[in-house]
Order: sequence, then structure tokens, then C-alpha cells
Amino acid sequence: MTTRRMIPATAMMLAGGIATLAPVSCASAQDYYAGKTISMLVSSDPGGGYDTYARLLARHYPKYIAGAPTIVVQNQPGGGGLRAAQQTFTAPPDGLRIGNLRSSNLLDAILGIRGAEINPTAYEWIGNMASDTDLCSYWHTAGVKTFEDLKSKEVLVGGSGKGAQNYSFPNAINSVLGTKMKIIIGYKGMGDRILALERGELQGNCGINSSSMMALHPQLISDGKLIPIMQSGLRPYSAFPNVPLTQSFAKTEREKQILVTIFSQMDIARIFAAPPKTPADRMKILREGFMKAMADPELVAEAKKLRLDLDPMDHAEVAKIVADMANVPDELKKEVRAAIGD
Repeated sequence: MTTRRMIPATAMMLAGGIATLAPVSCASAQDYYAGKTISMLVSSDPGGGYDTYARLLARHYPKYIAGAPTIVVQNQPGGGGLRAAQQTFTAPPDGLRIGNLRSSNLLDAILGIRGAEINPTAYEWIGNMASDTDLCSYWHTAGVKTFEDLKSKEVLVGGSGKGAQNYSFPNAINSVLGTKMKIIIGYKGMGDRILALERGELQGNCGINSSSMMALHPQLISDGKLIPIMQSGLRPYSAFPNVPLTQSFAKTEREKQILVTIFSQMDIARIFAAPPKTPADRMKILREGFMKAMADPELVAEAKKLRLDLDPMDHAEVAKIVADMANVPDELKKEVRAAIGD
């Protein structure tokens, strides 16, 4: 009798304790960020498109995170963005580290090209600021006015390294569509490659996001110094409605399928993530804060002033796109991997 009475009594005490602890846990989650600093890793040098988007978010994000923490942007270029992806993946899952990642690194890891130490589907996604396209444009003295010109002559284009979009995209276009772009790697970022065009070292670039071009160097397009030939993505960028999509030059359905698989990453061109296993209560705060920040009138106005397109996407949409990338059939993966170039 005594034992039987003690069991329900103990259960009631435990239940009461849990009920008492629940509000405290919720309150502590809401207060967690007060007085703290969030490190935001950016996968590029200062001044490029990734950096510009990240700093825009960092200026407005804190007021929508309970506790209004400070956000410090830390540029971590290297490996075409892979260094930032690695550091975000292995960072302590405390909610104080987030990364501005590159979707090209996710696809490389999925295909087994590089980045085996990261698992794209394991990140805790926060959201995506914008979709984009990758613009292939050529200096006005390069003699490239049409897509067919790229098939008939060698053209020098710049890249940062084999893990970067500015290498994998032109390499894939060469492989699938028969163009003759020669990729010169070793350029630090977009600014380096633009200077190389002006110095005559390069003849074009097939690896600059359209949003970055329009935010940082729109005059080169408007003055006719850079001639856009094609753009790689799933839909045209708003500033280039009449520039054809790269996959439109495919001769077969399989060629188009390979290119679309590669270019689908442009739908999540400005993604942010936290390390795997970051606590759910902190992720809830970060995710809700992100979507509120993206609707902030001051952020929207500043983006317009900077000529940055915004097309926000929540964490669930990002996770679905990454999962779809990971579920590409093995046979198609092999062809995509061959096109990108190991």
C-alpha cells in the first residue's frame, strides 16, 4: 500500500517539477542572447556580393533576435567558400555561430567532389535572402557578342579556385555545351577579376552573381564595357530579363537536365545556417528573427539603395531544396560531377 501510494505521489512531484521548469526554460531561451555576440562567417573577402548581403543582414538582424545581441561579421574566404562551410559545420552548436554559405559547396559535397567533412542536410538552416543567376559576361574587346562566339574561339575567364562557382560553372558549360573558355584560377574575389578585365589579363567572367554585378559594377554593363551573353539559374534575374538562360543552348534533354541540376543551386544563392544540433529553442529565435528582419522596411529600403534583390525563403524551403539536391539519382550525379570537373 505504501509503495503503491508513493509511486503516483512521486510521479505527481516529477510532473510538477517539469511543469515548473518548462516556463523557466522558455524564459531562459528568450534571454539567452542578451549581452552576447553572434559571429557571422562570410565565405568571401570583404566587398563582394556575399559580403554585401551578409553585412546588410547583420545591420538589421539583431533587433529581431530576443536579447538584441551584437553580430560581428567575420570574412573566411578559402576553397571557393568551403572554409566557411567547414567552420560553420564544426563550430560549437551554441546558437552564437552562423554562416553565410555557398550552395556550390553543398553540391560539391553531395557529388563527392570535395567537402566530404560536411553534410549539407545536417546544417540547421536559418533562411535564404535571395535567389540569383550567375552571369557570363565578356569584355567589349574580347570579340564575344553571341553564344556561338564562345564555341569558336578560346576566351580567358577568371576563377578563385576549383571549389568555387566561378570555376565549376564555366567548366560545366565547356563540358556540356562545347564552349572554349580557359579558366585562370588564383583570383581572390570579384574585385580582383574585374581589375584583371580592365588590365587586359582576362577577357570575361562566367562566375559572378547577377546581383553582385548590379550592386557593385552596374556601370560596366550600362556603358557596354561588359557584354552579358547568358545567365545560369532557373529563372532570369530581374535586371536581365532578355539575357538567355544557359540551359536554353542545350541540344538534348539530357544536356539540359545536367545543367539544370547544377544551376538549381542558384535558388538558394544567399543562405544562412547554424551548426548541426544547435538547440531547437535558439534556432526558433534565429529563424523567426531572420524572416522578420527580411520584412523590415529599413532593410528593404537599404537593399533597394544598394541595388540588391530580395526574395526571402524560410528554413523549411531551404532544407527542401538541399534535400532535393541530395536525392539526385546516382547516374545523373556521375554526369554532373564529370561536367563540373573534380
